[in-house]
Amino acid sequence: MRRNNFNTWYPIGFVLMSLLGMLLLIPALSFGNITDRTDTLQRPGLLSYINGSGKTEPVRTLGEWQIKRRQILDSMQAAMGPLPARSGLPPMEIRYVDSVKGFGYVRYSIRFTVAKGEVLPAYLYIPVQKGKKTKLPAMLALHPTGTLGKKIVDGQSSVQNRAYARELAQRGYVVIAPDYPGFGDLIDYNFEADRYVSGTMKNIFDDMRCVDLLQSRADVDPERIGVIGHSLGGHSALFVAAFDTRLKVVVSSCGWTLMHYYFNGDTLSAQKNGGKLWPWAQERYMPLIRAKYNLDPNKVPFDFDEVIAAIAPRAFFSNSPLFDANFNVNGVEIGMKRISEVYHFLGTENALAVRYPSSKHDFPSNVRLQAYQFIDSVFDFDPMVEKHYSYLDNPQYLERVKLYATQKDQKSIVMLGNSITERGQWPEILGRADVANRGIGSDITAGYINRINYVFNLHPEICFIEGGVNDLAHYIAQDTIIHNLGILIDTLRSKKIIPVLNAVTFVTSEYKAFDPGIFNARIEKLNEAIKRLADKKKVAFINLNPKISSNELLVKKFAVKDGIHYTSTAYLVLENEIMKILAKEGI
Repeated sequence: MRRNNFNTWYPIGFVLMSLLGMLLLIPALSFGNITDRTDTLQRPGLLSYINGSGKTEPVRTLGEWQIKRRQILDSMQAAMGPLPARSGLPPMEIRYVDSVKGFGYVRYSIRFTVAKGEVLPAYLYIPVQKGKKTKLPAMLALHPTGTLGKKIVDGQSSVQNRAYARELAQRGYVVIAPDYPGFGDLIDYNFEADRYVSGTMKNIFDDMRCVDLLQSRADVDPERIGVIGHSLGGHSALFVAAFDTRLKVVVSSCGWTLMHYYFNGDTLSAQKNGGKLWPWAQERYMPLIRAKYNLDPNKVPFDFDEVIAAIAPRAFFSNSPLFDANFNVNGVEIGMKRISEVYHFLGTENALAVRYPSSKHDFPSNVRLQAYQFIDSVFDFDPMVEKHYSYLDNPQYLERVKLYATQKDQKSIVMLGNSITERGQWPEILGRADVANRGIGSDITAGYINRINYVFNLHPEICFIEGGVNDLAHYIAQDTIIHNLGILIDTLRSKKIIPVLNAVTFVTSEYKAFDPGIFNARIEKLNEAIKRLADKKKVAFINLNPKISSNELLVKKFAVKDGIHYTSTAYLVLENEIMKILAKEGI
């Protein structure tokens, strides 16, 4: 089933693209003599090439286009260094470090060998297939600049609109998301000691090995593999796709403009570092842009319209915001006009798409969805039904609700929450029998609202509300969590029940589901919002974190081995806070 009309060309275009793709796999020398050092010559237009005599000729045939394409790759390697040979590579020896269950997929942390002495860390997302197993399309997801590396495209960053690896996995794609050298688990990468001329070429080689890994999997269709990236990941996607024709669709967000239009907005740094192209000349990118080409866009031997032209006739989608301070949209518009001429020459102009959202350096949600639909169309893929997590997805929910429906004895105190509440032996903890446990493991705040009647039927005087951490784990928006807590407060008060809010407790360094530091930062932000709600609604607020955490990590003695659930020691601290409120309210 085709999802949209992005690629109305596709049934015929796929045949053309396949034939052209076979041509791209043939060595360029079979079509004629190519000048060895095209970087020393004035670059011709995209539909012109340099013949064996060093003269510029128009591209008239597919064979001549292949010569042109090879010259573009040669020029890229003049700045990036040569692409290492890919023959005789060692086995990948994939090592699975850990796994996390997501919605419709399992995310594995892996490490695998890309070359002798070179190991690449990555996330590998495998969709859960029900019924008959089929070969799935796959995507290489490349992260933007950031110390978190691959975690950014999993949604573990505080920056929104970057979780495209996770989102594609939820749509049913096998996804691999590696770290770029110098980021993530490669933060201490030693560029001086490696065999590459540039960090860019190291990354290209790594990314091509990711494609090798995807093609080696029995659950991946080797003919339906693409690449997506934002910012650093956006131009990295272009670079690897230029060299690797196995990538059939390319999505670049905020990843390019023509060299003359590039500027990161930092005038002082440009003056200090000798020119506006200085960011490209950093150790982790292409140092030769300074050392050999003097930061001069006229001397840099390739430009981005050429890189994208080298991707043709394969499908290409560009997200190029109007107010991107790095990648000026004017350069994109000029480049796209030139690129479209190449796609027209190859008969696949409908394989080219660009969006110009009214935003800054961002990958807005509506444009991401359009990019995903573009990918779906190219691969003729009907994605998994997209849905939001529901409390009914929790297998424990209905079982516990049935139990609570049978418990109707009046209680003065109700503990409403998730597994932290459920695990508490409240009569023993509080030393009184008039307390009821209404905790359900893995429940979210929407689930609390749905089962609030099982609080009402006990006719309590007070209800302690503990929750929010599972909402965060399921990427439920903070505003939604606060809205739900507000409903709980108002509903309880309508029944003359005193509500009390609890802060979400930090996790320890042993917590595995998410990076503890990142997850605790999200918890801290949520707690600030819960405190504001408590102040606004004039309800009591319990925050154990100052008493049981250190440096924004839950102290290990207060948590069991999973890093999140309480030990008896933690429950004693909570008991003390609860007893203060009960005494104040005379309960």
